[in-house]
Amino acid sequence: MASEKIFPYRFDGQACKTCGGKCCRGQQGYVWVSPKEIGKMAETMQMDAAIFAKKYLSRVDGRFSLREHVINGEHFCCFFDLIDCRCKLYAVRPEQCRTYPFWNEFKKAPERISLECPGVKPIDPGSVRQPPVDGITGTRHPAPG
Repeated sequence: MASEKIFPYRFDGQACKTCGGKCCRGQQGYVWVSPKEIGKMAETMQMDAAIFAKKYLSRVDGRFSLREHVINGEHFCCFFDLIDCRCKLYAVRPEQCRTYPFWNEFKKAPERISLECPGVKPIDPGSVRQPPVDGITGTRHPAPG
């Protein structure tokens, strides 16, 4: 059960204002999206879901991932606003993005996420910890090859 899972850190969302969107940029990877999420994003952009998919998604092994833009060798989510350094679709962002930085892959290696996310702060062992959402293992999975 998700509520039983704990993390050795907490998240300070105020750090998002100054970090430059480190969670939305960096190395090549995948941001997986479900059909329901695709529908919500397309509706927010006032687009037909099929047109949205053609413009903003890539199909990888039968799944859909948000496309990336590459600028000077750095990969950016296609919905990352380079000027404001924030997500253009924040209100309807995919579950993987909503659950960041509480991914199971960081649970046993909090030092990895603390290097990437300035909002990650260690907590006292007796504190209440934020649970992840089951099934989420990370957003920006390394690309194959």
